[in-house]
Amino acid sequence: MLLAPSVLFPLVAVCAAAKDYVGMRFEKKFGDNYAGATKWQRPQMRLAKRNTGYEEITLTNQQSFFSVELDVGTPAQNVTVLVDTGSSDLWITGADNPYCLTYSGSGADSIPRRDRVDCSEYGTFSLEDSSTWSQNSSAPPFYITYGDTTFASGVWGQDHLHLQDVNVTGVSFAVANRTNSTVGVMGIGLPGLETTNSGSRPYTYANFPQVLKNSGATQSALYSLYLNDLEEERGSILFGAVDHSKYTGSMYTLPIINRLQSYGYTTPIQFDITLQGIGLSSSESNGDEVTITSTKMPALLDSGTTMTYLPSNIVSQIAQQLGASMSARFGQYVLPCSNVPENMHLVYDFGGFHINSNLTNYIVQASQTLCILGLFPRDSNTAILGDTFLTDAYVVYDLENLQIGLAQAKFGVSDSDAKIDIVTGSAGIPSAQRAPDYSSTWSTSVGTVTTGGNIFTLNPHETAVLISSVSGSGVVTQTVTRRTSTATSTSTQTTGTTGTTTVRRNDAIALSGNHGWIMAAAAFCCSFLY
Repeated sequence: MLLAPSVLFPLVAVCAAAKDYVGMRFEKKFGDNYAGATKWQRPQMRLAKRNTGYEEITLTNQQSFFSVELDVGTPAQNVTVLVDTGSSDLWITGADNPYCLTYSGSGADSIPRRDRVDCSEYGTFSLEDSSTWSQNSSAPPFYITYGDTTFASGVWGQDHLHLQDVNVTGVSFAVANRTNSTVGVMGIGLPGLETTNSGSRPYTYANFPQVLKNSGATQSALYSLYLNDLEEERGSILFGAVDHSKYTGSMYTLPIINRLQSYGYTTPIQFDITLQGIGLSSSESNGDEVTITSTKMPALLDSGTTMTYLPSNIVSQIAQQLGASMSARFGQYVLPCSNVPENMHLVYDFGGFHINSNLTNYIVQASQTLCILGLFPRDSNTAILGDTFLTDAYVVYDLENLQIGLAQAKFGVSDSDAKIDIVTGSAGIPSAQRAPDYSSTWSTSVGTVTTGGNIFTLNPHETAVLISSVSGSGVVTQTVTRRTSTATSTSTQTTGTTGTTTVRRNDAIALSGNHGWIMAAAAFCCSFLY
């Protein structure tokens, strides 16, 4: 895309306590929309009976919302925005938005009351009331749409902005004078997803992560995302640094792949990586390991989606292994809650290392006795890894080197445990190593995702993944016999293997390389992305 200096903003001044990184805590809520979202509410089923006697059952709380408060302008006006890795622009709601219930000015009469939103709870920004606001009249109008049918349009400008302990002056953002969303968005995705890349005068600008580097608040355009346990109220992001206390085992890096190259994009615009396989594993010392697939597929890391979406045949095989059956009533795979296996994990293979995700993350209770498998089938050969996966991963988004760092998340960590490492320039993620199959990425030639294979094959000098109840950071060495099987649509073959296993709790451990493998999007690339 062409860069248009005439519509870029000057370098901003940022104060971050001279520590070369910026820490940001966010509040987690779950719901169908942000206005009705609440804390701690995991996805659940809602049943409504119509006059015809037909029972309508829907899954609620499918979306995740991570919010922070900003102070904007002079004097400061407080607004709430959602942190979003799936978009790249910062925008806030304008005080003259006709969709706001309390607004009675021009255009308000044309908006049906049922379509209007309560803007008071999360704040609006009045351009006229800020003495430091400066509109960028040479920039094209701002416009973005999201997967939940909300939209925002308005003007670009600059002003003072305070984010927790960070003072940003002159940051570029949009003020939406027309939006049906109750809350604005702070997009921290790749620059290629900025809305300014579309239209008759496309250009790319320095968005929030890049601004932090340009201003000296951080030394790199990189950030680390820690969602924390699903039951926890808050998560955190570190801009320009990695906190080694928040993960266990080793961290591995993977390249961000350009899944949309065939659409004309020369560089990646979203956080797609190669998922090399999926399996099931019990943390019991003699537990089974079942490979569901070892076919490479592109996987989008989407912190704005609560659930996880996989190809339909993969979901079917996982359901079969768990003894779940398709329910005509619910339209989902169901099983008795009493049959949900304890200490079972979904194992995601990323090319030589595994992230283990607790199966309970994917179980939705429909009644006192009936549970639903919260994995959703897709018609395409792609995956969307939402918060049910991301909660078990510590993720580093390296925007400069176009790579992702992944490690097994560690819970119950206090601020006093922090081991923060500053990332300098394009040096990459400290203490991380390339995944064994770093260069073996997905391509369009892979074709259909099939079942079968073995993601648990180990070299004699490598260790098996076994999650046990080892306390602290202690290491236990034990000899175990495990059953490794392959899931196919017709049969299951089981073999026995014996070996000596070094066990660390929740480790992401290197495996052999001998195997195959926001919801929000800007308007210019929306529907075809996934």
